Amino acid sequence: MEEASIAHELPELYRAVLERVLSLELTGHRREAELIRREAVAAYSRAWDDLARRRLEQLLARAERVLDGHERPRIERATRTALLAIRWPRPA
Repeated sequence: MEEASIAHELPELYRAVLERVLSLELTGHRREAELIRREAVAAYSRAWDDLARRRLEQLLARAERVLDGHERPRIERATRTALLAIRWPRPA
């Protein structure tokens, strides 16, 4: 019976994650949105089991924390490198 429940839950959970991904994109957190989308697709593409459900729940919670301002979004690698160069310039 649990498989039927997971098969019913996963599509709804996946859609909820994708809705949060859209919200992240609209608020300018494109890198975070991209990373969460990739992880959600990977989880949804594997076996529909409790592990996939838990992973999608974690991704949904992460997106909500970023949107609520409780957690910092991950930034582009190039931006991070640029920030480090600005903060710690190389000696001449």
